[in-house]
Amino acid sequence: MRPRYPRTMRPFAFLAARPSSAAAIRDDEYAAVKKYGGLSDAELVYFSLEDRPSIDPTAYAGIFVSGSQYGFFDDPDTKTPEQIATEDVLFQVNDVVVEHDIPYLGMCYGHQSLAITLGEELTSEYFEEINTVGIELTDDGKKDPIFGQLPDVFPAILGHAESIGDLPKDTVVLASSPDCPVQAIRHRNNVYGVQFHPEIDSPALEIRLDYYNQGKYFPPDELDAVRKRTSGHDYSSAAAIIRLFVERYRNATTEG
Repeated sequence: MRPRYPRTMRPFAFLAARPSSAAAIRDDEYAAVKKYGGLSDAELVYFSLEDRPSIDPTAYAGIFVSGSQYGFFDDPDTKTPEQIATEDVLFQVNDVVVEHDIPYLGMCYGHQSLAITLGEELTSEYFEEINTVGIELTDDGKKDPIFGQLPDVFPAILGHAESIGDLPKDTVVLASSPDCPVQAIRHRNNVYGVQFHPEIDSPALEIRLDYYNQGKYFPPDELDAVRKRTSGHDYSSAAAIIRLFVERYRNATTEG
C-alpha cells in the first residue's frame, strides 16, 4: 500500500534499478540522494524495481532513477527475471512521466532509459571507462533553471557502455564532454537525464570499484589507475544537481 501524505506535501521517489546483489551500492545511492537533496526518510520513498512495485509517478514531487550494471544491449536470452522486471516497471513509470512532464532525474541507466521511452536507440559509440571527466554546459544548459546555476565546466565521475546517440524529439542537450556528446538532457520542461553520476564522489566510488572490478568498465589490472584518476577532485558541482532538482520541485508539490 502506498503511504499517505498531507495534501500540502508530496515526497520524492527513488527507484533503485540495481539487483539486490548490489545492495551496498543501492543503499549508498539512496543515502546520497537524501544527503545532497536535503531530504528526510519520509521525503524520499525507496522502490526496488526488481520487486515489481506498483508506482504512481503522479503521487510524487519528483522521481530519481539510479544507475545500474544492467545494459539495454544485453542479450534478451541472458536477462534474469530481476532485470526484466526492472525494465518493465521502469518503462511503465517513464511512459507516465513523459506523458505528464513529471519532474524526473535519471542517472546513467535512468538517463538512457529516457531515450528508449522517447523512441530512440542507444549507441555503444561513446563507451567510457570509469573516469573523472569535465562536463561542459551547452548554451541550452546555461539557460536551464537547474543547470544554469552550475559552473560552465565541472568534474563528474562516469562509466558507461551505452549512451544516447540521436537526440529524441522535444529534447535539448544541457551538457556534453569531449568523448560523449550527450551528457545531460531535458525533455520538455521537467524531465532530466544525466549520463554521469552526480551521486558519486571518491569514497562512494570505492564501493563500486569493489563490485565492478571484473572488467566491465575498466580492466581489472587498472584498479589503482582508476583510483588515481578519480581522486582529488571537487565533485560538489555535480552533486548540486540533486539539490537544485529538489529545491525546484519541492516548491511545486502542493496539491490543489
